[in-house]
Amino acid sequence: MAKPVTPRRSPVEPPDADGARHLDGQLLSDLWVFRTAARFGSFTAAAKRIGVTQGAVSQRVQRLEARLGRRMFTRKKSRIALTDDGAAFLAAMNQVAMVLGEPLSRLERGSRRALVVSCVPSFATEWLVPNLSAFYAENPDIELFVRAELVAMSVERMEDHGIDVAIQYELEPIADLYELLAHRELTFPVCSAAYRQRLQDSGPADWKIVRLHDEEPWHGAARNAEWQTLLAGAEAGWKASPAAERHFNLAHLAYHAAMGDQGVAIGRAVIVHRLLSKGDLVFAQAMAPAPSAYYRVVTGHPGDTRSAVRRFAAWLGKALATTQADVEHLLKTS
Repeated sequence: MAKPVTPRRSPVEPPDADGARHLDGQLLSDLWVFRTAARFGSFTAAAKRIGVTQGAVSQRVQRLEARLGRRMFTRKKSRIALTDDGAAFLAAMNQVAMVLGEPLSRLERGSRRALVVSCVPSFATEWLVPNLSAFYAENPDIELFVRAELVAMSVERMEDHGIDVAIQYELEPIADLYELLAHRELTFPVCSAAYRQRLQDSGPADWKIVRLHDEEPWHGAARNAEWQTLLAGAEAGWKASPAAERHFNLAHLAYHAAMGDQGVAIGRAVIVHRLLSKGDLVFAQAMAPAPSAYYRVVTGHPGDTRSAVRRFAAWLGKALATTQADVEHLLKTS
């Protein structure tokens, strides 16, 4: 007698067994593979990341879709795109990664006793590193590992690179990350003493200056954005017009060009504080500082009020405010 033929199940048809959506090791594993594919937007890229074949990733995603009875992706040739259900599951898995990241990071810090801090190079070079001794004096039990890098921060990057806290210079909040601090920067034009003297010797007419630019002061900034922000936000008029433009990919490169008598740069109070105090830079013109972008201190796992990341952010907020107050005093007495 012939055996009855069991109809093949559609890839998206949920299995009949009870507990198909029960959270077990297989479901967690398949969800993690799905998350990797969603993050990279490609089964091939996900396979390289995980160290398996592209076919294995595709099969795991199909198994997940069959078990949940939902399509996670739409497929068009070699491209994949999240469905609404897929987007919801990706958001949930990102939350799972962040929740798990806190105790895992705490365990890791317990063994290496270091807080990994990512920040933009100019901030690291001109302010954070020179002020580390003050942080250690107040927090002798916390070690900082400082990484200077020009990257847009995200949940995925912090997770993949073991970053505990990031300091970004941005106009807008950073999506999906917990903001510990948003400290607004103040800006004003700076140059060398010799360059300012040449401007003053040229007489009362409008000055012609070489404008020195940080090409992208915050992610997605339009060309000349920092100068435009200064001119729009300054209470007192700036009486100079550009004779030439020079562009750099880091703020402290523009400052070093200014120290070399090459033009006028946009001084960020926090970053140029040390250079002003030493006389390497001076205020190009007495004018009220203009508000600009924010130092946004973000993390994926803030912890409780005594966690290392919160203690670092609290120290940072007080220290930044002190630095800006010192600069404003210098501006009033210059």
